[in-house]
Amino acid sequence: MSILKVDHITIRFGGLTAVSDFYLDLKEGELVGLIGPNGAGKTTVFNMLTGVYKPTSGKIYFNNQEINIKKVSEITALGMARTFQNVRLFTNLSVLDNVMVGCHLRLKSSVLNAVFYLPKYVQEESEITEEAMQLLKEVNLEKLEGNLAGGLPYGQQRKLEIARALATRPRLLLLDEPAAGMNPQETKDLMNFILKIQEKYKLTIILIEHDMKVVMGICKRILVLDYGVTIAEGNPIEIQHNPEVIKAYLGVEAHYA
Repeated sequence: MSILKVDHITIRFGGLTAVSDFYLDLKEGELVGLIGPNGAGKTTVFNMLTGVYKPTSGKIYFNNQEINIKKVSEITALGMARTFQNVRLFTNLSVLDNVMVGCHLRLKSSVLNAVFYLPKYVQEESEITEEAMQLLKEVNLEKLEGNLAGGLPYGQQRKLEIARALATRPRLLLLDEPAAGMNPQETKDLMNFILKIQEKYKLTIILIEHDMKVVMGICKRILVLDYGVTIAEGNPIEIQHNPEVIKAYLGVEAHYA
């Protein structure tokens, strides 16, 4: 069953075509990699999927709904969440509060309930705090719940951003270079973590990543972009041996354990 269908989307900025005729039929439960050189259009694809940019042409369907006409908040409410190439946390809020922000998407209490701290709001806030703490345990940050997010080391900020995305209870999770800035052990832990949350939360995942050990190690299907155009699609073995991909991106034919 398709959870996301990207129907030949193109986006132009003035005379520049950033992404051309991009197509993707994503099945529920897949973990797909999106790779390519810097400036290939990968993050632009994510921005179109999440409503930050509107395609110049083409359509996007998520959960059988056309979403290229919807707002970012509406798309998130449907069950799509993302992290960013450059970490975007509320640096002056606590670690716990950053995750709770994601949970607040589902608050049903009125503003009046919140202002006067009425029982319904108090109950919901208690439930959200408990859920946020559970997500912090998933990323081993529960002991830092009161720390300011901006004071965390880079690797922990990456994990906190993923926890905040999970707090929205997504069906589809978009990860934009989650291994950036991580050392080899942190990268290995991240790979295991992504596979763990995919299974536990029944997620479909699209991953942008330059670390080929991550992409080749956990993705079953990979798309390759170059100058906004999809130049290849296939499993890791096919991508590693594709002459056009080697020329445009990988540089040399290689195997990634």
